[in-house]
Amino acid sequence: MTDDTAIPAFAGKARTESYYENVNQTIRALRRMVTNREIASRLNAKSLTTPRGNPWNRERVAQYIRNQGI
Repeated sequence: MTDDTAIPAFAGKARTESYYENVNQTIRALRRMVTNREIASRLNAKSLTTPRGNPWNRERVAQYIRNQGI
């Protein structure tokens, strides 16, 4: 596993662009087929954490989708 952390500027992104591409792609592929809870489960199974390093849950998935405009 690669280190996807980045040094964020003030209010900047906490991860690298490849991290966001991977997470966004996973969410987009699943979004219309499964619940946010299932998306969280699959992201956690891939050992992907939130941009802040927390495990995913349905609320964090919903907030991420809103923030990223997915």
